[in-house]
Amino acid sequence: MKFNIPAIGQFTAILILNITNALFQLMVIPLLVHNTNTTLVGTYFLVLSFGVLASIFINFGTSQTAVVEIRQEQNKENYPTIAAQVLSLRFWALLFALLVCSLLPFVVNNGIYYLCAIPLLLSEFINPQYFLIATYNVRNYSLLNVAIRVAVFIAIYIFRTHEHIVAIALLVSGTGVFLLHLKYVQATFYIKNIFSNLPSFDKIKQLVKAQSLVLGNGLTVHLQQSLFLFALPNFVTPVFLSAYGLIDKLISSGRMMVNAYSVAVMPHAVGTHQQGFDHWAQLKKQQNKILAVLCLCAGAVLYFFPEQILIILLWGKEASNADFFNQATVLLKLIAPVPLLISLNVLNVAELLLEKKYFSYFIAGILVLLVAILFVVFMYLGLPIQVAGYYPIIIEGSCLLIYFLILKGLNNGKQ
Repeated sequence: MKFNIPAIGQFTAILILNITNALFQLMVIPLLVHNTNTTLVGTYFLVLSFGVLASIFINFGTSQTAVVEIRQEQNKENYPTIAAQVLSLRFWALLFALLVCSLLPFVVNNGIYYLCAIPLLLSEFINPQYFLIATYNVRNYSLLNVAIRVAVFIAIYIFRTHEHIVAIALLVSGTGVFLLHLKYVQATFYIKNIFSNLPSFDKIKQLVKAQSLVLGNGLTVHLQQSLFLFALPNFVTPVFLSAYGLIDKLISSGRMMVNAYSVAVMPHAVGTHQQGFDHWAQLKKQQNKILAVLCLCAGAVLYFFPEQILIILLWGKEASNADFFNQATVLLKLIAPVPLLISLNVLNVAELLLEKKYFSYFIAGILVLLVAILFVVFMYLGLPIQVAGYYPIIIEGSCLLIYFLILKGLNNGKQ
């Protein structure tokens, strides 16, 4: 069988980008686990989750839709207009996110740490990835990202015993990404003539209305993870919270890998989809086979070698916190099927975007969020703490089922 895969250079660059980001997340965790108390480690995970949620809001769905818009645009002279629309949508979202971030220190425990997420929010405002991916110019960005991540990790390692290591880790991480994105501001947003391309107020309202559905899905998808993580401190021990936080970041890293493949396929998929649904269906089937095999292998490793994985993640210092290690080991085995569930659904999401079924895309996210809310409610009503470990399987399985049924209904409606 001949597999339709994206250009090897594009795929490799995106894969390196996501692997680097995933490894960086995982390598910082043992530094914090061994050098600060369990409560602050939990706070670190909460602030990161907030930062990601706020970044999704600031991005306003442009990382997905703008790739499709640029790939479908035949005239490169219209690229500045698309870039100006992206920047306009993100600007107002950024102001709101900064306002919320500045208020959190007054309403949550350890809230001052949320201010450390500000560099990350600013970096998302100028995030150039949509443009670089759509124009097949990811390679240099990916390599520079590797260099910056290494430099940031070295900085965190140097200050690992500092009493404010959590704040330092958050600030330095966000600043590194901001500097990386700052380099591409001119190339991505055409700063010299950006004001001549800014959309009118009426056009912005139209864009907000259209993009809100994509944004809504992005927020609900993240909320299904962060809502549960935010609720956990109310009914679990600090050790369980830290262990689940580690597992949550591991799942997030795995999702980055799967999404890397999906993002790499997307520019190629746009052209295939325009040739006709049958061509897209064939491509989707082929890519799903590749993803399924890879993620089955990953799941097997998680199930059969959880202790070895944790020893690597914790740099061989598992004995320094045996309770944390034992909790994390159990959770690792429970999430073994999660990579497969994620992989089988990622191209369902791509199909809804390619067909611009934004309302269906939004409804899918809402339904999954309702499942997450119900699970949290049942936890508050007295479900055993151990049941929390099954949450990733339940939520990813619900995602797969909901997207499958929605797509089946849409495809049946075409017949």
